[in-house]
Amino acid sequence: MTDLLTDREAQIAAQYAEGQNYQQIADELCLAPSTVRTHLASIYRKLEVSSKLELRDAMGDVQEQAPIAIPNAQLPERPSIAVLAFENMSRDPDQDYLSDGIADDIITALSRSPWLFVIARNTTFTYRGTNVDLREVAHQLGVRFILEGSVQRSASRVRVSAQLIDGATGGHVWSERYDGRIEDVFDLQDEITRNVVASIQTVVQLNTISEPVERKARPELTVWELTMRSWRLLYEFTPEAYTHAKALLERALALDPESAEANMVLSLINHHIALLGFASDPRPSMQAAYALARRAVVLDARNEYAHWALGISCWALERFDESLAALDRAVALNPNCSLAYGSRGTLLAILGQADAAIEDQEIAIRSNPLDPSIFFRFSGLALAHYVADRFDQAIEWADQALHRNDEWYLAHFLKIASHAAKGDISKAQEARCMCQKALPEASVDLLDRMPLQNKAMMDEFRSRLSRAGVPSLREAGLNQ
Repeated sequence: MTDLLTDREAQIAAQYAEGQNYQQIADELCLAPSTVRTHLASIYRKLEVSSKLELRDAMGDVQEQAPIAIPNAQLPERPSIAVLAFENMSRDPDQDYLSDGIADDIITALSRSPWLFVIARNTTFTYRGTNVDLREVAHQLGVRFILEGSVQRSASRVRVSAQLIDGATGGHVWSERYDGRIEDVFDLQDEITRNVVASIQTVVQLNTISEPVERKARPELTVWELTMRSWRLLYEFTPEAYTHAKALLERALALDPESAEANMVLSLINHHIALLGFASDPRPSMQAAYALARRAVVLDARNEYAHWALGISCWALERFDESLAALDRAVALNPNCSLAYGSRGTLLAILGQADAAIEDQEIAIRSNPLDPSIFFRFSGLALAHYVADRFDQAIEWADQALHRNDEWYLAHFLKIASHAAKGDISKAQEARCMCQKALPEASVDLLDRMPLQNKAMMDEFRSRLSRAGVPSLREAGLNQ
């Protein structure tokens, strides 16, 4: 008979049958006592009972039943997460659709990621309304992370809170709160989903393998673990880390040459080696990055990260149309892929489309503020303002990028060139001195690793750097 009840009605019925009064139930569920009474009237009608004793008999042994779960489930190889039903904190139980919809959207979006093992909603939603230890839930479901949240509507406003819990310790890994207008609920759902998914993916990628990455070979490492370790090394932004990552990925591809993920991450490593100036001759790394990304796309055409890798590998090769098509495809496959938004923003700046570039970068920054590579987003904004001749804003965003990574030459160059464009050679030279202190071997030729499409603008960029005293590669060699 209890199948006739909604989840909220079943919860209220169980608590009332156990002896709780209207006020106690209302306080626990954040409802008005009158709402509890309304629910109970519906419960009595559906179950055809007229007293608490009859209600207890009708409920049978359903009170406080634990959700069905596989005991002692083993953690999967991939990072794993369960998204619980978001709690409706509003006084109106009819708002359950909103909290369920947000949680469901997040589950769907997370499920698109090839890096994550995601428990289906039919399992996680069985925990709705139960008072459980999240560490126990993680243990029962065999996942590392639990995402829980709540939704509260008040008049025309809605507030959504979400927090990511480490199932091993019960500790908070990440939390955020979002506010918006109820008439914009679908836009708000999209924004919340995008932000939560992007942040979770970053946190999971950086926390799944928690022990230090060893330098000695371990032949028992799987393709997935080798790839994940390399992904972590990508965020170290050092030549040593990338040398180690290449070795790990070559082992992975020896085990499975058709691993789309291993091909894709090796493409990213090669791309960053070239982009960040870690190779004196960047061409081999650029070409390897492009070939590996193309192979990753062929191996898994539905992998948005493969298309993202292909898109950014095209920049130094000046394959701009192909880059835009690949990044557009990445966003189409996963509208929550903040990396694709950010890189597309950088590409649009390279193409001279400043306003569209800024829009994409703002989406990327807002949706993934924990991204260790966020200095690329800030320099992307600086570049967009620079190509639009908004040099004060370019300097501000270049400073933001340098605050996160003072060895990022593009941010230094944009700051130097922007001061030169304003006619303030003294400040341009001061910025050049800061650049040389961080990067003693920096030369104008580094710009070739991410050229602007407009050749006249590119020549002007070079000229401004030269006027401020930034040497060319030939001049730097002569000065040594």
